[in-house]
Amino acid sequence: MRARRGVYIAFFLVAALGASALVYFAQPRNGIVRAKVDIAVLTPITAEMVELISVSPADAPANAARTLDAVVGRYASVAILAGQDVDVRILETNPGQLAFGFGAPLEVGQVAFALPVEPAQAVGGALAPGARVDVVAVPNALKTQLSGADSPSAVILGQGLVVLTIRTPEGEPLTDAPDAGRGTVVIPPKLGSVVVAIPEVRLAEFAEAALSSTFYLALSPVAAP
Repeated sequence: MRARRGVYIAFFLVAALGASALVYFAQPRNGIVRAKVDIAVLTPITAEMVELISVSPADAPANAARTLDAVVGRYASVAILAGQDVDVRILETNPGQLAFGFGAPLEVGQVAFALPVEPAQAVGGALAPGARVDVVAVPNALKTQLSGADSPSAVILGQGLVVLTIRTPEGEPLTDAPDAGRGTVVIPPKLGSVVVAIPEVRLAEFAEAALSSTFYLALSPVAAP
């Protein structure tokens, strides 16, 4: 009798486990993208870095990427650790788009360089990320301590350089002033610098010009050859 009871108990246990497995596998599954390796900021994501895994709907984060196509070829604006679900909110099409507010890509062999300018020196401030500009460096006598014939002439440092972002003197992204409420005075943000993409090999040249010159920018209608 006890042996038969043991058989019944074992049968019920197996049946319960089988039913639980059927319920588990019968549930709808969602695919989400998970990192296989650590992905650094501004790193282009390749297919080898991520994988598509299947989870239950309850375990799928709302903002997790659902396909590899939504991730591969894009860039991480924050570091992604191995085993971490890839959040679509931290992915950017252009490197630096979310991390630094870049409105245009920084190409291979280029670096971002900030040109300190006043609005009058930068087309009256009529600039936006993605625009192309010509950059002229005019020697500043207050910086060079030279005057008259000893003063060097203005030089064109670059033509058709891509504007990545524009900043306030405090280094914040320059945006339109917020709407002022009734009876409220809002001081509009001021242009402080224009960040452009320059060839990495010319970084020292631009840095030296920043120490001795005042920059002037002009809109360039075409890309530099």
